[in-house]
Amino acid sequence: PKNFAVTPSAFIKRIGLEINNEESVLYWAAKNDIPIFCPALTDGSIGDMIFFHSYKRPGFIVDIARDIRNINDLAVQSHATGQIIIGGGLVK
Repeated sequence: PKNFAVTPSAFIKRIGLEINNEESVLYWAAKNDIPIFCPALTDGSIGDMIFFHSYKRPGFIVDIARDIRNINDLAVQSHATGQIIIGGGLVK
């Protein structure tokens, strides 16, 4: 099968678009094209689901490195930036 790579931020945006709930932060971020970066996306139940899904679709790849590049490019190209950081690192 053909490989299909997606960044965690694109995965989160897709969830926001599919959720269709105006009470959701993901919904509004997706609607306003505001990226949400989460390098720890695979650490938890979503990671487990991605793992098991990889057996059904072996070409599915979560490209965390591309998101790191995207967030750094965004910071370098911006005139003014802001961020909300939740947590202080991975617990494992």
